[in-house]
Amino acid sequence: MIYIIGLGSTDEKGLSLEAYEQIKSSKRNFLRTDKHQSIKLFKDQEIPYKSFDYLYEEKDSFEEVYDEIVDILLKENQKADLNYCVPGDPFIAEKTVVKLLEKTSDYKIISGMSFIEAILRAVKIDPTKNFQLMDGDDFDPHKINTSADIIITQVYNKRISIDLKLALSEIYTDDYMIYLVTDAGLASEDIYHIPIYELDRIENINHQSAIFIPKDEDNISLGKIIKKLEENTDLKEDFYMEENELDAMLNETSKYLKSIVKLNLEGYYSYKEILELIYENISKNQ
Repeated sequence: MIYIIGLGSTDEKGLSLEAYEQIKSSKRNFLRTDKHQSIKLFKDQEIPYKSFDYLYEEKDSFEEVYDEIVDILLKENQKADLNYCVPGDPFIAEKTVVKLLEKTSDYKIISGMSFIEAILRAVKIDPTKNFQLMDGDDFDPHKINTSADIIITQVYNKRISIDLKLALSEIYTDDYMIYLVTDAGLASEDIYHIPIYELDRIENINHQSAIFIPKDEDNISLGKIIKKLEENTDLKEDFYMEENELDAMLNETSKYLKSIVKLNLEGYYSYKEILELIYENISKNQ
């Protein structure tokens, strides 16, 4: 059996009792990375472990690293039961666990506190309604929900912070206030409450950095535009459309959507500006 252990998001004091007892058992310990404060427990108590950090140097992509980790764990599990330790909680932003569970049913999960709780505690916000978790290293701005509180993980270097600054400015504006949190929950925790345009000016960024973006209730989204159209009393009248009329409408809509994308790509208007103009137009003509 593979015991998949969450090391929590802080130091060795944040380990659950179950995780501590399992790590202290006679089973072999494999760590996805030893770049985690809980490593002090292993060193202080001379608990043997093997880290997979060397794979990040050998492989060309994270996907290759994750696949190799899974292959090694499955082979080692054929010899005897083992512990596989990951930062945070095994089910939160841990791709090796996802890949591992796709290939075996011989496992047990031992949860840990995820980085999400530590970041929310750092920024003192409770996302009770809408919440979105995104990966900074695989970021898709089209999936952003501005009506939700958002945490973006994997903001581990200057390149990613620059890319995120440019993308988020298009959506929220340069001056929109966000949080950059480094080492959440640790004694070295740093919290920067900054406008988006300053994101790439912060030097204290590492593998434990993340961005928190508060929801923007004023931002115009496609959902708000549809809701505005639904408020138009004219839409409540009897309505029928022939199939050929529907085809013509879909063709025209596709044409206009392509124009919107082109305007954005060529720098004439951002998607944010276009959505705002559409919303204003609908409001005027109702």
